[in-house]
Amino acid sequence: MEQPLKWNEAPTAPGERITDKPELPTRGVLMELRADTETIEGESMLKVGRSAGWTIYSDESERIGGSAKYPPPMPMLATAIGF
Repeated sequence: MEQPLKWNEAPTAPGERITDKPELPTRGVLMELRADTETIEGESMLKVGRSAGWTIYSDESERIGGSAKYPPPMPMLATAIGF
């Protein structure tokens, strides 16, 4: 059985990219996504997330117990879906 195309091995030249073709490869595309999240001790609602070399902080508003130092998670999720 033919193995899926690994995302990081896909062509990057214009006209050869997966997004430039009308159909996906018949063998499929393999993409692995990983995100690690944690809470910060002593900060009631502050969270940190890490994925693909990026670090993202999220907090809640003061009215529900956060410090409002960083954006709340739901608007960040809505933004991510929009992309």
